Order: sequence, then C-alpha cells, then structure tokens
Amino acid sequence: MSCSTCNKLYDLFCANMTMKIFSTMSSEYKKSWKCFECQSQLPKSDNSNTPIRMQNRTNIMTSDDDNVREVENITMRPKNKPSSVNEEGLRNMIKQEMTSTIQKLVSEQLANISQQITGFHESLTFLSKQYDDLLQSVNEKNKIIAGLVTKNEGLSQQVKTLTEKVNNIEQIMRSPNLEINGIPEHHSENLVKTIEQLGRIIESPVEDKDILHVTRIAKHNKNSDRPRSVIVKLSSQRRRDEILAAVMKFNKKNVDKLNSEHLGIGGCKIPVFVSEHLTPSNKHLHAAARLKTKEAGFKFIWVRDGRIFARKNEQSKVLFIRDEDSLKLIV
Repeated sequence: MSCSTCNKLYDLFCANMTMKIFSTMSSEYKKSWKCFECQSQLPKSDNSNTPIRMQNRTNIMTSDDDNVREVENITMRPKNKPSSVNEEGLRNMIKQEMTSTIQKLVSEQLANISQQITGFHESLTFLSKQYDDLLQSVNEKNKIIAGLVTKNEGLSQQVKTLTEKVNNIEQIMRSPNLEINGIPEHHSENLVKTIEQLGRIIESPVEDKDILHVTRIAKHNKNSDRPRSVIVKLSSQRRRDEILAAVMKFNKKNVDKLNSEHLGIGGCKIPVFVSEHLTPSNKHLHAAARLKTKEAGFKFIWVRDGRIFARKNEQSKVLFIRDEDSLKLIV
C-alpha cells in the first residue's frame, strides 16, 4: 500500500490489512489511501476514520457501487434529545425552586428567632425575679424607714422638750444675775467699785455683801469693738429686781440716760444698759423678737424673769414669745 500523502510504502501486515480485504478494494480507494500517521494529522472533525487498532479491533468493510467504506470500531453513543420546556413549565420550575429556597430561609430565620425568643424569655424571667426581690426588699426598707421616721419624730419632740427644760433650768440658775453692757474696759478697773457706784447713781445702794461675784464674759463676735459684758451675781433675785426697777426709774426721770460718765469712767460717754442675764437661747430669741417687732411697728418689748413679752400698743394684748414659732404672732 502506498500513502497518497507521504508516498511511503507499507506491506499489508503493517497496514493491518488482510489479503482478502486488499483484493476487494477498488483502485480509486487504493490511490487515495492514507497511512496511520497522515490520518492522525487530519483535523478531528469526524470520528469515522479513527486509527486502526490491532488484533482486538474488528474491521468492517462495505461496498456500494465499487466504493468501499471502512467502519473501524466506532463507538456510537446515543445523543440525548433536548427536552422541550414550555413557558408554563419553566415558570413552575422557577416557582418550585424559589419556594424551596424561601422555605429553607424562613425555616432558618424562624429557628434563629425562636432561639432569640428563648434567650429573651430566660432573661425576662431572671429580671422579673430580680425585680420581685428588689420590690420586696424596698417594701421592707420602707417599713423600717417609716418606723425610724416615727421614732425620730418622737425623739425630736423629746429633745425639744428636754432642751426647753434645760434652758428653763439654766435661766432659773441665772435669775439673781445682772448683765451690764457698755462699761468701758481698763486694765486697772475694779468692777465691784463700779457696781457700787451704779447703785449710788440709781439711788439703790449696793453693798459689798450683795455682790457674790462679778466678771466679764467673752465676746460672741471677736471682731466687735464693743467692750465685753459684765455679769454680776447678786445675793438674791429680789435684789436683782430692785436694781432693774431703779435703773428703769432713773432712765425715765433723766433725759441723760445711764452712761459711762455716771459710773465715774472718763473718756467718751458710752450708754450703759442693765438687763437680766439671759441664756444664749433666750438671748437669741430676744434679738429675733426685737427685730420682728421693729418691722411690725410694735411699741413695747421687754423681758421679765427670763421670759420675753411684746405688745403692739397700749390697747393690744400682751404676747408671750415662748419660742421661734411664737414669732409668727408678731404681725
């Protein structure tokens, strides 16, 4: 056999051909015959001329009008016919696919939501228990607080009562005392002689035996330039009242009221005031009452036996200023 392409010569055995097949070939086929190498270089557009296999291959030769066609171990695979899908079927397929996808997504979301709801329920249950415990604790504390408030009110009333009693007792202890303000201070002063001079001026002589003790007390306001007050402890409350009455009479009778010049003290003339020796509480109340009566236009305010009284005019009734609440009566 001679290859029509490369002109190489092949014997029948190398060409994988029997004598019987060779004798049945037409002359045209022999002239156009191609060897295996040249056939393998042809474009693979058709698989009808595959390379000839060796002995395990079955070669089939057919002739038609002197034309011989060789069919060489061709594997024929059935081709799937394209299935025709109409619009309705395509719509149903898409619908089924979307329904399946949506159901899957919804199931996942519902599972997630259910898990979250379970967590919320557990948290809400915990918070509800905490709230109930807190509410119970608050109610118990409120009861305790209410009891303490009631107890505190009772104790406050007791303290107020005891304070008043202590103040009254302290005021009784000061009942024989006089408080004199305005006496100038000197390093070489003799307060006993000054008090005796006071008795002579007001025409109520004070003897040495009437004075149990006399001293100056510290200032409440250290920045004040007023002289320190003088406290005189007399032999009795009756003696104190006699001196107070004499001072009042002297001031009413004389235009030049009691001052430092009357006591024989040189220098500037300074007014001298003689009053009962009040406790700090009563003194504070007396100052507040004086300020309130001045604002309200009261004509009279005085102290007797440690108690404070006020009167708007001669026709008005006398008001007893017991405590700060009584200041509301001054209108």
